[in-house]
Amino acid sequence: MQKWKVSAIACLMFSGACQAATYYTAIEFYNAGIDHYFMTAYTDEATSLDNKPEWDWARTGKTFNVWLTQASAPSNASPVCRFYGVFSNGTVGSHFYTIDQDECAYVKSRLDWGWGYEGDAFYAVKPTGGTCPAGTFPIYRAYNNGMGGAPNHRYMTSQTEVNTMVAQGWSNEDIVMCSPSSSLSPPTSVAVTDVGSQSVGSSVFSSSTKLTVTWVAPTDYTVDHYAISASETVGNTSLSYSAASTATSATLTGLKAATSYSIAVYACKDATCTEAGSATAVTATTSEEYWQLQGSGNSVSTLTKPVSDGNARLSATRFGAEAGAAANTVQFYYGPLGVSGQAMASSGAVSPSSPASYLSGFTSYASTSGLRSPTSATSGIQNIMTGQGVPLSAAMGAKVRLFFESNDADGKTRIYSVDSVDGYVGRDFNLGSATTCSAAADYLPSGNCPATVVIGVEGDATNPTSKISAARQNKIAWPTLTDWRWDGAVGTFMVFTVDQISGCTTATHNHAYAVWNGTTFVPQFDSSGCPKTFKSAQAAVPMHVGDVRYKMYYGDPSITTGRIAGSSLPFVGPKKLIYADGRSSGDASIVDYEDWEDVGNARNVVFLWPNGDQLNDAAEGHIDDFHFLTPTGSIDIQVLYMTITDGSVTPFAATAILLNP
Repeated sequence: MQKWKVSAIACLMFSGACQAATYYTAIEFYNAGIDHYFMTAYTDEATSLDNKPEWDWARTGKTFNVWLTQASAPSNASPVCRFYGVFSNGTVGSHFYTIDQDECAYVKSRLDWGWGYEGDAFYAVKPTGGTCPAGTFPIYRAYNNGMGGAPNHRYMTSQTEVNTMVAQGWSNEDIVMCSPSSSLSPPTSVAVTDVGSQSVGSSVFSSSTKLTVTWVAPTDYTVDHYAISASETVGNTSLSYSAASTATSATLTGLKAATSYSIAVYACKDATCTEAGSATAVTATTSEEYWQLQGSGNSVSTLTKPVSDGNARLSATRFGAEAGAAANTVQFYYGPLGVSGQAMASSGAVSPSSPASYLSGFTSYASTSGLRSPTSATSGIQNIMTGQGVPLSAAMGAKVRLFFESNDADGKTRIYSVDSVDGYVGRDFNLGSATTCSAAADYLPSGNCPATVVIGVEGDATNPTSKISAARQNKIAWPTLTDWRWDGAVGTFMVFTVDQISGCTTATHNHAYAVWNGTTFVPQFDSSGCPKTFKSAQAAVPMHVGDVRYKMYYGDPSITTGRIAGSSLPFVGPKKLIYADGRSSGDASIVDYEDWEDVGNARNVVFLWPNGDQLNDAAEGHIDDFHFLTPTGSIDIQVLYMTITDGSVTPFAATAILLNP
């Protein structure tokens, strides 16, 4: 069965033969890849979808009750017809339900519409005069007007939900059936509270990823367990949680920052939650992220410098326990003061109990490590800028691959890579006796530091990228919370800065997107031939947050509030945050461009000085060349390694920690 298709379970045959309860719960699912909703009252069908995440269907947390058989339904109940059709060039399936027998007969007669009749799905009460009788509540229907090339209908229990769909271009089809009120009492007094409330200076905030939900148990039946769902509309994601039968609270984790969630609690009467008392969903919003710079005071002059010669072009990499001499360290790949190119600095062994081990005291190896910009290049690599060290798995050579950008002799910027020759030590990339690469000839295929073009520009013979004349500031993301090493698995992705592209984007800074196919990074393009880009985004850094989920920080250079007139130092604007879930579209194991939220929904990120004062627009806009990292491998400790200036002093390396993970 293809992942988009939902078919009837054979034993059911819409007869109710496999079901016996008076009431059953119709459960709603959503497939973000095709932007379609589906609901089913059949336990086997719902379980099948739950057990097949590769089909991309996820529960939304929305439900309503139905009678499954005529024998269990009251005399005023009517059967609800179910239809299934395949549309959009035979690729996208959809279901349609109607209680109106005239409508049912008409749809059956319109074979040209493509709907196939599947039988009576369940029983409900037909509304009279647009209202539902006592003991029932209304079910509304909305239609997507065939958007995306395939019809889809959604069935909802509130006018508010309908209004949300209408705002997205759907049509309101009003009340179409009436659902029985549950025979099971719901949990009562459902409430959601913040987790870890704290105050720093004048700022008061709580956890950016956790909420606690509490309830009072029903008393008229024995609860097998509780099911909790948390749904949000920015990325249309839903998370599910379970609590024991004796529980009266649960802490929801893994949420997105600064995001409103609709949280529903179900008291399940059996292990499969076939019958449940459903409480009305409550809404709560997580806190924004609060990052505090390290040092003292409220100016750049009193910030802690993790490495003494830190300058621009900084990125950070975590090395795990298997890295030998480099085990459990954080290493900078950066442009030290006085060096044109990339060098390395190391934290030494880090410890979760000792913040200083990953926040300060880095040893610089600027004079003996890394890549130098050739002084007399007439072709090829000329000016080496930002880089990122990526540790490779044992199967890929147990070494460090340094990805870097170069403004080449032809005036075009490309992204290259070169591998270390000292394993995970990651300082030496020279096959010869020297420990640095510095001559133009070093970077040739026959040289001591052979560099590979990873992202080329339009017209290149190797890895060209249509419509792009400059590729820079690249960052590669892989599931670092699973393994600190990249294993070369298909689906690793890269973001990289590109300039304004005529006919594609008017923003001066954008981030293009490339996905690793097992051999090379392949930039993604839309149907018009334009690179898929995050528009008005600069210095973007993705970060793994578990499973196939990521968050990404970037500066928005279109917001110039705080820019200092006449300053030539980098100003990338306020920092923004968006999220991605690989299950949102296509292959769940691959994070495609479509899996990301739109930049129009980006959250703000708050920065505090060491004394607790909030950074103003000018100070925040001058944070650049930043890299967000879990230095100990735990999501509970998140550090920002950055370059900062006040618009006048030479940029230098600094750090910040996330106060409310």
